[in-house]
Amino acid sequence: MGVKFYIKKIMATIQFNNKSTRRVPIHRNNLFYDEASFAFEREVGKNYVEQDMGQTVVLYQVDASKTQSDSVYGETNSNGVKYKIPVEIPCVYRIDEPELMAYDKEKNLGTYMKPGKITVGVYPETLKELGVEAKKGDYIMIQVTEEHSEYFVLNAINEGYANAHSLWGRRLWITWEGYNVDASEFNG
Repeated sequence: MGVKFYIKKIMATIQFNNKSTRRVPIHRNNLFYDEASFAFEREVGKNYVEQDMGQTVVLYQVDASKTQSDSVYGETNSNGVKYKIPVEIPCVYRIDEPELMAYDKEKNLGTYMKPGKITVGVYPETLKELGVEAKKGDYIMIQVTEEHSEYFVLNAINEGYANAHSLWGRRLWITWEGYNVDASEFNG
């Protein structure tokens, strides 16, 4: 009788939240990793990328207000596209391995190397400081040697909160993905 009576007495005094209101914010996410810790790690990472890494891309933003387009379909030829002033952006990038391609796949004739996709990681604070915002269709350039540059067109910009872009649920960086273009499409 003693234990059962004691449990019933305690259960009678417990009050549960039966309200339909949602409690926001949920503070358990900040229990061991608060905003100050996140800000410190973001600052250390940003300083490492901007001062120590030495990787940069040059962003060529399409200026939609100055670009001449066809009045019927809204299409633009390569000579009608106007760009904003290029901006050098400190970042971390990775270029995938090139692929061996062929014009005639059955006989494997006319082979050529298709350059790999580029993935760029950049801090949103860096973009804000520089006053730029990349979008699909913009071009980026990397300087391979003093005489040689490679150009890529951006086809995906991921600003999500997935684990690949965040640190403990807080957005940390943005990822751009792009594909190599030849000089007939864009040449800086």
